[in-house]
Amino acid sequence: MGKVRSIVVDDERNCRTILTTILKEIGQEIEVIGEAQSVDEAYRLINELHPQLVFLDIQMPGGNGFTLLKMWNEIPFEVIFVTAFDQYALNAIKCSALDYLLKPVAKEDLRYAVNKAMKNIQVRLNMQQQIVALLDNLDPKIPEKRIALHVNDKVKLINVTLITYIEADDSYCRIRLVTNENYTIAKLLKDFEEMFSNSCDFVRIHKSCMINVKHIREYTKGEPCVIEMQDGRQFEVSRRKKQEVLEKLRG
Repeated sequence: MGKVRSIVVDDERNCRTILTTILKEIGQEIEVIGEAQSVDEAYRLINELHPQLVFLDIQMPGGNGFTLLKMWNEIPFEVIFVTAFDQYALNAIKCSALDYLLKPVAKEDLRYAVNKAMKNIQVRLNMQQQIVALLDNLDPKIPEKRIALHVNDKVKLINVTLITYIEADDSYCRIRLVTNENYTIAKLLKDFEEMFSNSCDFVRIHKSCMINVKHIREYTKGEPCVIEMQDGRQFEVSRRKKQEVLEKLRG
């Protein structure tokens, strides 16, 4: 595999220069063939140069990185998002199992993201479904949000409303669906807590479990507070979380 052709899209020249410099320092097989400072310029440059990889800033004048991605019916390149802290956008990116870098970009984080992108390019792994899920998750007109899960050598897109509960197991999480399917994912429970921070349906009931309140069958009001899910599984709510859980249920 030859050098991966890439472009850097960022409205700040200093940020583009820093990223290009770090790319040279980490010694990866990346060739920066162009830079763009706006959505329109990036669109023209991508159509002209046909890069394999785009480092894409989210916040830019005249639109944002997501606006740029909507200009294609099928995304013809790998994407690594590069952004200042934006919790809402980052949660959507995480839900879609896509890669991002926070400014200021750390060398090791960049090396990891680049290695992953190069592997995807080499095996021609299509990110189209994940990007579509990302754009849908950011669109308030689309009520049904989806989460991308890496399962073996595939990426499964799961409708969030189908998730019943998520349990922590060391550095993994087990996800239970209403269809009785189970998935074990290499993520921490706090990762899902961040992903669903804007959702009114999910609540963490103790240190190792998060539930979807839409799938509760019944619960007890006393001590201990015990919740029974639609599949018959019961969970005890920690005293510290009880008030928050009851408020979610009342809501």
